[in-house]
Amino acid sequence: MSTIRIIVLAPGMNELAVCARWRAETFSVLNASAADELASLEAFVADPSDQVGLMAMHDGEPAGTALLVRSEIAPVHDVTPWLAGLYVAPAHRRHGVGATLVGAIEDLARQRGHRRLFLYTTDAADYYQRLGWGIVDRTRWNGADTVLMAIDL
Repeated sequence: MSTIRIIVLAPGMNELAVCARWRAETFSVLNASAADELASLEAFVADPSDQVGLMAMHDGEPAGTALLVRSEIAPVHDVTPWLAGLYVAPAHRRHGVGATLVGAIEDLARQRGHRRLFLYTTDAADYYQRLGWGIVDRTRWNGADTVLMAIDL
């Protein structure tokens, strides 16, 4: 049976470089190199007051990442906090890694006293709905049809 372990990212961790590479390759909206994204992640995890970066380890291998953030990049909606940057490496998809990361971010938001959590997606609304999230609004964001979703915590 496979195991999924969630680790909280902290400055100086080797796992940050893996997350930075994934984010630079996957999220074109960031318009950042892996080196730029590594610097950004280092600064992000250095301030854990109301934000956190997670990595999922699946059978001992880096498998995915997600962030709890105060605000989304150039948001159209003035709400907080956000689940952002969910990514699961292709070899680890369909093993529960994404759902585990989403659940961990929800738990962290709840522990910080938040009653609702938000996210934007352009192509995964069905996935998040299966996890209990609801559609709040549809909008055009950065040139893409985008869905604002939320979950009550």
